[in-house]
Amino acid sequence: MNNTLFIILISAAFVIVAFFFLYRFLLQLTTKPVLEISLTPYDSSRWPEKNKIKDLMETFRKYGFDLAGQYECPEMPGLKIAGFVKPSEQWVGVVNDHPIAGIWTEVCVQYADGENLTISNAPRGQEMDHMPESTMIYMKGSSLDELIAKLLYERKNKARKTITREEFSSNFEDAYKKEMKWRMERGGPTALEVKRVADEMGVPLDSAKMQAKTQQLQKIWMKEKNKPKKIRREVIEAELPGEYQRPESFRQMMEQKSEPLPQMNLPVVPVYFILIAAISYWCYYGYQYNNVHGPVPLTDLVIFFAVFLFQFIILAYIWSYNKQVKMCPYLKRVADVSPGAFVFISGKAPTLFYAREGWIGKLVFWMGGDNTPGTTSLEATTTRSGGWLSICQKSLIGRIFGRSDDDNIPLPESDFSRKFTMSASDKVLAQELLGADIAGIIVRLEEFKKPFIDIDGKSVVVRIDGVLSSPSKEAELKKFLEIAEDIIDAVVSFR
Repeated sequence: MNNTLFIILISAAFVIVAFFFLYRFLLQLTTKPVLEISLTPYDSSRWPEKNKIKDLMETFRKYGFDLAGQYECPEMPGLKIAGFVKPSEQWVGVVNDHPIAGIWTEVCVQYADGENLTISNAPRGQEMDHMPESTMIYMKGSSLDELIAKLLYERKNKARKTITREEFSSNFEDAYKKEMKWRMERGGPTALEVKRVADEMGVPLDSAKMQAKTQQLQKIWMKEKNKPKKIRREVIEAELPGEYQRPESFRQMMEQKSEPLPQMNLPVVPVYFILIAAISYWCYYGYQYNNVHGPVPLTDLVIFFAVFLFQFIILAYIWSYNKQVKMCPYLKRVADVSPGAFVFISGKAPTLFYAREGWIGKLVFWMGGDNTPGTTSLEATTTRSGGWLSICQKSLIGRIFGRSDDDNIPLPESDFSRKFTMSASDKVLAQELLGADIAGIIVRLEEFKKPFIDIDGKSVVVRIDGVLSSPSKEAELKKFLEIAEDIIDAVVSFR
């Protein structure tokens, strides 16, 4: 009974402390200014309101906008952004999705002299002042068609700043930073802004309360302004963009955001020996303690497993970190012999990327799962367009679960046709690839387990069974990548 009460008290204290820190975090989130933001690539399949976002994207495309990427903002949890540019008009479009504020869109034109015009249907924002050179027009509840019509009416006939798809994210970050710098130089929120926000939210504020709240917010803002600047390198996900980007721009962007190579400053083998010895001794001590004092009280069991888990987590972390450290020179050696390849570091984890004419790519090691073998694949986003095509090694499972025979492409009798099947909706691409003797390249994959090639629109994936992430498999990985690169180059050459 005493043990149970002790556990309940400890649990209750933990929950109270957790809620306290959660409350402090949420309070800071609503009052603490975010002075700079960073846009990181976002998986398009994870949009919370997929249908609404898809409709807005289609509307932008209808007006001639090109997708400039889909992003999330780590500094503003939950915020998702899709960027668009219209080169012929030098316009920029944005779709914003936030779990609290909802979905809103904006269209903008930036002029060469520094002025800019933004039309927005955001639910909030009109309560705030804006920079003298910025004209903000809020049309709450209006459709994207109405925003674009308003932009056509309000735009000025003067030189505009051109923003490419590759420049969208950096331009967005710079514009945000510039506006926040202006707000900081004014001393933070003004009393009039605080009053307008309170009125919009339906919160009554008398003169005394308004002044007190303004001073409180300004104090928070100035405290943030006066903090010593930290050299911060943003950690971005090593994701391959869904849209093709110019190789030089893509490589420059990734290398600028890459972190330094991780270093292991500890002698790994002695550390492993000490930790394993400590875990072994702790298990032996627990065994002996149980023999002497058994049955063991619940509190003793909790302490035993907590110490055991703590040691195990340290061992697992060092092992994982050391694996990443050893992976860096391994991938660097591979990149040195692969044209257009470079190593990108995200959160101490290295990834091999490609930036080549006609395609950008990424090497992916998948460790597998229950009853599923791991794989190694080279994934690419290309300049081509069209339907799908897949090539796989013949097998009994492939015959049972593969695509319909109606999709199969008849192949002339050859070593390739005896070992591989080709299915496609893009018959033209299939004939072009066969005519270019891509079969000879693909047959070279035969020495690897279950080679598979999948072409779907702009995406090309060359995959094999087996994880080639170990430095001991360096020769195999180099050979696989050489073949995969040739296959992707051949696909790109036809579009």
